[in-house]
Amino acid sequence: MSFKPDSNLNSAERDITLVVIDDIRSVTRGIREVITPEVHGVRVAGTAGNGLEGLRLVLELRPDIVLTDIRMPHMDGLEMTRSILEEHPGCKILLLSGYTDFEYAQEAIRLGAVDFLTKPFLKDTLVQAVLKAKKLVEDERHRREEHLETERRMKESLPLLRQEYLHLLLRYGSDAEKQAERWEYLNLTLERERFGVFQVSIDSFAELTEGRTIREAELARFAVQNILEETLSEVTRAVVFREQWDGFVCLLNLPEPSRTEGLEELADRCRENVGRYSRYTVSIGVGHMAERMTDLPAAYSQAAEALSHTFFTGGNSVYLFRSDPSPRPRAAAPRYSPEQEKELFLYLRTGHCAKATALLHEMTDVYAGGRARPDELRRMGYELGLLLYREFTGILTDPAQTDRLSEAVESLRKGAYAGFQGLTGLLEGMVVTGCGMILEQREREADSAVDRAVRYMAEHLDRNLSVQDLAAHVFLSSSYFSNLFKKVKGMTSMQYFTAMRMDRAKAMLLEGRQVQDVALSVGYEDRPYFSDVFKKHFGMTPTEFRQSYEP
Repeated sequence: MSFKPDSNLNSAERDITLVVIDDIRSVTRGIREVITPEVHGVRVAGTAGNGLEGLRLVLELRPDIVLTDIRMPHMDGLEMTRSILEEHPGCKILLLSGYTDFEYAQEAIRLGAVDFLTKPFLKDTLVQAVLKAKKLVEDERHRREEHLETERRMKESLPLLRQEYLHLLLRYGSDAEKQAERWEYLNLTLERERFGVFQVSIDSFAELTEGRTIREAELARFAVQNILEETLSEVTRAVVFREQWDGFVCLLNLPEPSRTEGLEELADRCRENVGRYSRYTVSIGVGHMAERMTDLPAAYSQAAEALSHTFFTGGNSVYLFRSDPSPRPRAAAPRYSPEQEKELFLYLRTGHCAKATALLHEMTDVYAGGRARPDELRRMGYELGLLLYREFTGILTDPAQTDRLSEAVESLRKGAYAGFQGLTGLLEGMVVTGCGMILEQREREADSAVDRAVRYMAEHLDRNLSVQDLAAHVFLSSSYFSNLFKKVKGMTSMQYFTAMRMDRAKAMLLEGRQVQDVALSVGYEDRPYFSDVFKKHFGMTPTEFRQSYEP
């Protein structure tokens, strides 16, 4: 009798199965009686009386463990081991052998068998060998499950990784050869040349989804993204990923004959299909074709420039970037520098509100004076607000603290502010609020560290603790701890420790303890030195102090 494992169960849920092959029935029967799933967690799935029959049974049932004699009719155990491991390499082979078969057993183990038992064998010896093989099976299953789980998580995270990578690529560009490995890792099917870039915005999306649940808004975004992907896939290879709340970026390849005008026609087809198959309309900005990956930032900026005309036309249109859209040349869109951004984050992390606010105004002033379009202002404000929010939430430990920051980010997303002053006011409010919360949090952390140091002092009054000892206990550097302690307590940590020792000494003297005992109890082996410290602290020696309280 035998059974087949349920293929619908994963490896961790399936029973560990054993097939026994021996031409002596009493041996197979005895092993079946000894090895039980209830006691050992191993189920005997079947038995066979010769090598050929055993091989067929193993290949049919694919058990985890095979326990077989070496010498059997039709096919010996050595040949069967070789055949089993060729077809079923994960199987664990245990060999039964007579003393004269030792060399054969060694050969089988060289081929991949995990152990062998000499006949006659004890029950405990059999159980230990099976449990050893079982442990190997369990370890392999665990490793396999971990590998599968890692692969699953990787697959789940790939869309986000792909989106982040492409966003950086479009902003900063790169050489195609340098990106080949990353391209393959992210499973990007695009060719690494001859690109088109669309920037797509769902018209009035914030107003249309006002009052709806996040799930409903997400379904709407997914529907639009799906239409874009299907439309583009009919013509070329493309990747569509989200950008901001109401927008997408389409990165696509075009065949050799295509020109920028062909990109415009394809974008218009996307616009028509979104309007036909969804409840929304979209506006699409189209940049010039990028021959190489290094040209992508220019095409991306051109698409954004073209899309900005939505502000003036009302949407549901395709906008093609023109090198000379107006008689008056237009300067490149202003932007604060990466160095300013890094410096701002440094001020935020230290809670330096004044410097952070001043630098924020420097960064936003590059957009003032009418040089930036309204869409550039909105994009800059929301982008900078998100950066501020992420920086603060990475530092603050209490989620409730970030509610006010979340409200500001939401206002930036919706454009719920009056002009440039309203925009900068929201950003400045985020900086002031966030820096204030960081300083409050650091004050709480400082008080906690000092309190822990004081408790440590109280528990070790009999030891000569140093500043280094106290700093190490609260996991701070000595210099930082010294400044922190003095700021919180108004005196140095050693002054505070001495005061605690003297207060304890005074209490012990009032209890009638001997001066020498008191000195040792508070960490002073030299009685005269203790007396000097006591007198300096209280204006009298320990003996004088005790006498002053005697009746």
